[in-house]
This record gives sequence, C-alpha cells and structure tokens, in this order.
Amino acid sequence: MIIRKKFKFEGAHIVRNCSTRRCKKSIHGHLYVVEVFFSSNKLNNGYMVLDFGLTKKHIKNIIDSFDHAYSLWSGEEDEFKKSCFLKSS
Repeated sequence: MIIRKKFKFEGAHIVRNCSTRRCKKSIHGHLYVVEVFFSSNKLNNGYMVLDFGLTKKHIKNIIDSFDHAYSLWSGEEDEFKKSCFLKSS
C-alpha cells in the first residue's frame, strides 16, 4: 500500500548562470510542490500505513522552513551573502 501527502510552499532565488541579465540580477519566486510517498506491506495497530498527524508534525516543520524564504546559491559572492544576513536598524 502506498499513501502520499502533498505540501506546497513559496520560495525565491536568483539564477546567476542564466543567459539573460534580467534573470541573473532579479530575485524571483516560485510555487513549489513536494509530494512525500510512504509505502508499507502491512498496516500498523491503527490499521494505517502512517498517521497523517505525525506527517504534518514532522515533515511540515521542514517544509515551513523553506516557505517564503530565499534559497541562497552556494556559489554566490561573499558580499551578497553577507548582505542577506545584515540586520536592519
């Protein structure tokens, strides 16, 4: 038996290696969809493959850490990386 749970979140990034200047310089965002699949040959004591309440509790915390966040490219210039973490006064 296979069950699945779909999660959605919004995230932003820059595509530095893109061929157009606009893409290289502009932060833009996407709607991301993540599907998690669970499989089992037998059911647990509650006659379930997995309790979705546990799925929401653990996996949703990971998904939420990406929601409305900027994905920083590891090859980004140090000056830009530092500017992302400056505190505003």
